[in-house]
Amino acid sequence: MSIGARVFIICLGIFIFGFVFELVRRKSFREDLSILWFVVAFFIVIGAFADFLINPLAKLLGIGYPPIMILVLLFVLLILALLYFSVVISDLKSRLKELTQKTAFLEHELRSLRKVNAAQPQPPLQGD
Repeated sequence: MSIGARVFIICLGIFIFGFVFELVRRKSFREDLSILWFVVAFFIVIGAFADFLINPLAKLLGIGYPPIMILVLLFVLLILALLYFSVVISDLKSRLKELTQKTAFLEHELRSLRKVNAAQPQPPLQGD
């Protein structure tokens, strides 16, 4: 890999790291999700030296064409990311259901209190 390509990949990783850091600082991005993106930025920077890491690993695993090793690793990371986000979505759906039920219960209580309040005669105001 050429030095220019390595510098570009390192700059891309640093940019992603800085961008995510700024989003967290502005509170536009949740901290727990930002950790995942910091890890992605780190692996992008490591990717600048991937040929030194991937070639021996591919040879060790018996893979004849080392760039395929990168695709396999990306596929595994994609599956793990999908699994993580599925868990997050499931948790959010559970929270939404719970909040919807609480809101419905509070609305029911409010209607009941309004009916009771409307049925009782109102005392005259003292200032009249």
